[in-house]
Amino acid sequence: MLGVIRSGGIERLVTYRLDRLSRNLRHFTTLFEELKDHDVELDVVTAPDTGAVALDTLMLNILASFSEFEQDFTASRIVESRASLKAHGRRIGGATPFGYFADPRTKQLVVCEEEAEVIVRLFTLADRGLPPSVIAKYANALRWITGGGNRWTARQVLAILTNHTYAGLVEHGNKLHEGCHQALVDRELYARVQDLTADRRTGPPRQRGGRATFPWVLRGILFCGNCGRPMGTHTVRFGPVVRCYYRCRSTAGGREACEGVMISAGEVEAAVLTEIGVGLSLASKEQTAKVKEALRSVTYDGTSGMLKLVRIEPADSPASV
Repeated sequence: MLGVIRSGGIERLVTYRLDRLSRNLRHFTTLFEELKDHDVELDVVTAPDTGAVALDTLMLNILASFSEFEQDFTASRIVESRASLKAHGRRIGGATPFGYFADPRTKQLVVCEEEAEVIVRLFTLADRGLPPSVIAKYANALRWITGGGNRWTARQVLAILTNHTYAGLVEHGNKLHEGCHQALVDRELYARVQDLTADRRTGPPRQRGGRATFPWVLRGILFCGNCGRPMGTHTVRFGPVVRCYYRCRSTAGGREACEGVMISAGEVEAAVLTEIGVGLSLASKEQTAKVKEALRSVTYDGTSGMLKLVRIEPADSPASV
């Protein structure tokens, strides 16, 4: 339309309402000036008295301002409404988790009995110590259904076992709240499965596909000072550079997630090795062995940045750095 206007092919532009043309005052002003530059009349059906005189131009700008205000006001009310629903544990949309279906009227989660039975079995098997890969093979052997009708995979099983929805929780503002939907597993079972999953993540490093793994000297003995859970490993790639961190991912049992509890692996490992008198020039395997011989645990306080070392040998008090 603008191309036709600039080529001189339009004499009058008709719009039912001004907000159908633009809901941004700056954009409308620019467009209105271009219409005048090309001698194009603007005809608003719901405001037929507006013309080209100064007062009419003022009225058009006022109408454009109201249109922009209406759009911004509506957007803010939608954000507030969504936040209120989440704060009260209500679902606002998105994909429906396996084990539930969405009520057509309220859009809230309703238990699908057939799928819910599978969810309970998956958590029960995980509580017995079976890893997701074994659970997936077991589920496929028994031909348990999946949401998409495909075969179970370890990744899919793990996604279900770590989904707080099945414990009756919803996430809002990086915190977990009591949901209004029915839980499929009790909180104690869910918490035990999260502990087993976290312990498995902090196990010894393995070689995968011939690629070298990072040493992670404190893996398995570094704990979060906020929740007491083991801190997992995390890597971030910046082009050819890979940076290693330890971070807390605690959300089990309805507890709030630990926000910002992450520390550089190199920094914390250097501090611990220096404190127990282990040379930084030693090979990573030797460093790991000496750390495991000297320390029972290391606790990192994300608020103060302090480390508390609990030695295996009796000591007067834990060392802090």
